[in-house]
Amino acid sequence: MGENAVSDKPSRRGRWIAATAGGTAVVLGLGYVGTAAAVTDKIPDGTTIAGVDVGGMTKAKAEDAVSTRTRSMMNRPITVSAEGKKFTLDAARSGLWLDPGRAADGLTGFSLNPSVVGKHLFGARENRSLTAKADTQKLAAAITAAAGTFKGSAVNGSVKFNSGKVDVVRSKDGTGIRADAVAQQIAKGWPAKTGYTATIGHVEPPLTNAEIDAFVKDFAGPAMSGPVTVKVGAKTSKITPVALSAVLSAKVQDGTLKPVIDEAKLREVLDTLSGELTTPAENAHYGPGGSIVGAKNGSEVDPSGAGPLLIKALTDPTRTLTLKSKPVKAAMVAADLKNLGTEKISEFVSRYPGGAQNESRTKNIQVALAKINGMVIAPGEQFSLLQSLTPITKANGYVEAGVLVDGIHEKGTGGGISQVSTTMYNAAFFAGVRLDEHTPHAYWIPRYPMGRESTLWVPTIDLRWTNDTGRPIRIEAGTQDSAAVIRLYGTKTFNVSTNTGPQFAFTEPKTRYITKKGCEVQAPAQGFKVTVTRVVTDLSGKVVKNEANTTNYIPSDKVVCGPDPNAPSTSTAPRASATGAAASSPPTTPTAPVSASVSPSSTAPAATSTKK
Repeated sequence: MGENAVSDKPSRRGRWIAATAGGTAVVLGLGYVGTAAAVTDKIPDGTTIAGVDVGGMTKAKAEDAVSTRTRSMMNRPITVSAEGKKFTLDAARSGLWLDPGRAADGLTGFSLNPSVVGKHLFGARENRSLTAKADTQKLAAAITAAAGTFKGSAVNGSVKFNSGKVDVVRSKDGTGIRADAVAQQIAKGWPAKTGYTATIGHVEPPLTNAEIDAFVKDFAGPAMSGPVTVKVGAKTSKITPVALSAVLSAKVQDGTLKPVIDEAKLREVLDTLSGELTTPAENAHYGPGGSIVGAKNGSEVDPSGAGPLLIKALTDPTRTLTLKSKPVKAAMVAADLKNLGTEKISEFVSRYPGGAQNESRTKNIQVALAKINGMVIAPGEQFSLLQSLTPITKANGYVEAGVLVDGIHEKGTGGGISQVSTTMYNAAFFAGVRLDEHTPHAYWIPRYPMGRESTLWVPTIDLRWTNDTGRPIRIEAGTQDSAAVIRLYGTKTFNVSTNTGPQFAFTEPKTRYITKKGCEVQAPAQGFKVTVTRVVTDLSGKVVKNEANTTNYIPSDKVVCGPDPNAPSTSTAPRASATGAAASSPPTTPTAPVSASVSPSSTAPAATSTKK
């Protein structure tokens, strides 16, 4: 190559300069990336959220700091004024809430954007507010509830279930707060603003008549249209509309009516039907001639989920409530009878009318007494007379017996067994055991102890007591010389003293004229109240029970068989009539008893009829 030739290869010095420049660029780039990564995981200085300085914090720490502020803001009451009336709302309970997490969104996170990196390096002035949320429907409902009533306020109607029927009260428009408008104001202004003025005007009640009509048509009417069949395995029984109405109610929820089941009352109804639906456990007991009859395990209705299932059954074409049973072990086996005390701890004798005219009634009394004779009640066990005697059917040994219902002779299967209930109540009373449940007759029947007697009503009125003596109790029950006799044997644990106070709060009877066949003249008797006390002491003399029970007896009207002389063109019908159904439930208004019971009168009488 000649000396004038020009070489195209770069010099060493040129290559070094190029390499140095490239390396510097890389280093600077990496440094920028590192700086961005280091600063963007923190919130820029000068940033506030809802007045809280969160500059320099991570998003998690900022959310914690803002949450503290949020709780403070949520606890501030919201005040609403209307026509000189003020009321407050709780934000959380009224459908309002704040989201601190969303307020910090975008303040952290890796970015190479120079403006973002610059804010993180040199700070930024940014003030953020919290994101407020509102459930306006819930807020409006809270406003309506808190506002209370004004003169001429709108009034919600109601749907109630009484004695197997549907009672409807219509809703009424009126004057009140325009809750929807106030809810919108609060949703827009809160939490920056906590005071608002409401507008008063014509408003509809939350529960409209259209909703009432729909509920009656779709649920309430069908619910009371007939009995519900309860099915457990292959066995069935029925809950009457009257009994259904005692466990069913309607509640307003968000402007609509919802059926509600009283689970405790439903369990009580199912418990009384258990004898028809399952096989109750039988304790070892003494049979005829003193022989020992071994224990038998049984079953009982499992009420789990019964409420929702009943609501579904009330509108189902089959009207069937299907439940399961669960096993129940006998409380006492034959070996336990060896420790049974033989001391008579109480006895009660209750006389009843004899003679041929009362033969059927006497038969029922004897059948009922035979069913409880020899039973042994374990320590802590509850005795239920209704469970022990049911079902009240001819197949179970009972017969039809004449009863007097509002001055009219009627017949009902099992008539007369309230005599057994009264006898058992008094035997338990004087044994000193815990008395759990009893219901007196509607008006006083002189052959029973005043204020110390008890009736039955299938399936809802029972006689229950619990053996709290700590030792087994054996029942001896039978008849003797036109009297029901019940003796309780065991180990004497208590002494009992009692006092029946004077009658007071008298009410006067009326005169009723009855032209119906079977009428029987009835002499008038005053209604009154009476208080019976029971003091139970242990054997050392310490008082363990001190009880007072006041019974309110309604007056027994004078019954005249014939037309009312003051109204010769019409006949006065009795105020009640017998249903003749052993499984009927007690009414809540004056009506007749079912076959094996009379109407209750514990604090307020529910009937004017009786069985004798």
